[in-house]
Amino acid sequence: MKRRALLLEMGAVCVGGLTLSHWAHAQGFAITVASMRIAQETEMGVYYRYTEFSRRALQEGYKGIAYLFVAFGSAEFIHAGNFGRILARLNVEVAPIAKPDFKIGSTRDNLIVAAEGEAHSVDDFYPKLLERITPEGHADAIDATRFAWETEKQHREKIRQIQRWSPAFFDQVASHIDKKTGQYFVCQVCGNTVNAVPTPRCTVCRSASSHFRHIEPPA
Repeated sequence: MKRRALLLEMGAVCVGGLTLSHWAHAQGFAITVASMRIAQETEMGVYYRYTEFSRRALQEGYKGIAYLFVAFGSAEFIHAGNFGRILARLNVEVAPIAKPDFKIGSTRDNLIVAAEGEAHSVDDFYPKLLERITPEGHADAIDATRFAWETEKQHREKIRQIQRWSPAFFDQVASHIDKKTGQYFVCQVCGNTVNAVPTPRCTVCRSASSHFRHIEPPA
């Protein structure tokens, strides 16, 4: 994010209803607060988008892809929650995030949009966010950002596997995915998205494997 946009966001944090005592508590983490708000809003936006992408895929008969979007959306929701909890710990008011307006295309088009979004998260958004917040040294914010970054790498790779044969053979690939899709499990601590629970610990956040939850396929 450009410096001007970051400064505007920080200004919104300063005047967004914080009491003097609240701001006094968070002032050592001004950039972290602004960045966590941006990240939370971004991840909730992706969650809403993937929820709609899943519905469209189900309508078009692509059950495997619909399930993939449900699993990814679950991970994005965990990321947003992590960023929101950090804001709460800094005594910053966490307001509900409204569902944004966005276009829903065909499943094939939605996969392209998702791939572009994940690539942006991996190559631009999260590395820059981590660079911004690291000097302030808020350990939980740094960890949450790293967890989200690693999970987005997983998402990008899985979408790329689907896109590899698209668009020329999209229907065949989608049909193959429907037949071969296993189960998805998501770590409730970091959003790690896998087809089999790793033991004894999550490979991203190192939490116990008991923190993984099975994601139910959409019906």
